[in-house]
Amino acid sequence: MVKMKKKSDTITNRELEVLKLVAKGYTTKEIGSILSIASTTVKTHRNTLRSKLCAKNCIELVYIATKYNLI
Repeated sequence: MVKMKKKSDTITNRELEVLKLVAKGYTTKEIGSILSIASTTVKTHRNTLRSKLCAKNCIELVYIATKYNLI
């Protein structure tokens, strides 16, 4: 089970889309283009995911997401 900081820290559909693209190795700019959102929005989603999953960086974020079958 994934350890979330709060019960309200559920992962949104958009955050999951961003997470899947991060795991595939896409850059922030590429993810923004694919999802038709600004790069700053991608960064916000990525930072929110790191906070929700208690990950120190994107590598750990992908590791945790893979470990718990989120992606």
